[in-house]
Amino acid sequence: MNNGASSQSTTQTSTEAGPATLYLTRHGRTTANVMHLMQGWSDFPLTRQGREDVRQFGRGLRPIRFQAAWSGNLSRQYETARLALDMSGNGDLCVGVDPDLREDNFGSFEGRDERTTLDQVCAAMGFKDFTTAKATYGRNISVHMQDTFHRLDAQDVLSAGLEEQDRAETTAQVRSRMIAVLTRIAQSAIEEGGGPVLVVSSGMCLQQFLVAIDDDCPIPDMANTAVTKVIYGNDGFHLAGPIGSMDYFQAGSQEK
Repeated sequence: MNNGASSQSTTQTSTEAGPATLYLTRHGRTTANVMHLMQGWSDFPLTRQGREDVRQFGRGLRPIRFQAAWSGNLSRQYETARLALDMSGNGDLCVGVDPDLREDNFGSFEGRDERTTLDQVCAAMGFKDFTTAKATYGRNISVHMQDTFHRLDAQDVLSAGLEEQDRAETTAQVRSRMIAVLTRIAQSAIEEGGGPVLVVSSGMCLQQFLVAIDDDCPIPDMANTAVTKVIYGNDGFHLAGPIGSMDYFQAGSQEK
């Protein structure tokens, strides 16, 4: 596993460690996003426009000198991190890869039509469909569905015959691994003196993490390349600005 540190050994590290600021970023647009398919742990690539959008996002990050960068092991996550670093003037950084930054695992529902699947899951939760469930839960609906994915997949309702270890995760499993991996990343950054760290992951697992650290956290829809900053210090994680901000992507349109 790559440690995410700069490839230049001469980079100076502060002798006094400060907090780490994690720039939690959703990957760029993928072929599954365009086709409205469930992608979870499935590895769909960025589209051509998705790559252009990530380049714009990277230009918007130019004022920031990242101390480290990390992504999940899905190509959409890694490529987003790599392109963003190259376009932001942080091209000397390696991208640390950790599989715990992957999206929620949807098991047998991977690759299926998104709207049909969400309607099916919400019906199993006692709602008419996804729209009705969202009217009840608002934008936080995404963090309430994972246990139902797990329950339906454990029952093999799709007759997919997946082995148990390949089936959908529980909410607790997603939150546990996300808290663990982001804590590891933040603590590693603090050991190097603290500072900003780019972390590219996926929308639903990032939403699960945010709710895990703050029960009252209002979760907006997370667009591709949206950023949520969190600070990690002696008292744990704290939000450091708006959730799902597109400010860096928008700023990149002004940079050439």
